[in-house]
Amino acid sequence: MNAEQLWDTTLNPLTRTLKRVTLEDAERADLAFDELMGSEVDARKKWIMANAHKAELDT
Repeated sequence: MNAEQLWDTTLNPLTRTLKRVTLEDAERADLAFDELMGSEVDARKKWIMANAHKAELDT
């Protein structure tokens, strides 16, 4: 990512979005990370199949 892209997507206070992360969110994120990046392929595949319809594809 170059400096202009970083400004446009993250640093510009007129367009950036800030979101508060709570402990509950962190716990959910930790579980999701373990499921998606862990060694159990079946759990990852189940998650992908259950959530694939939520993806916003730009094709």
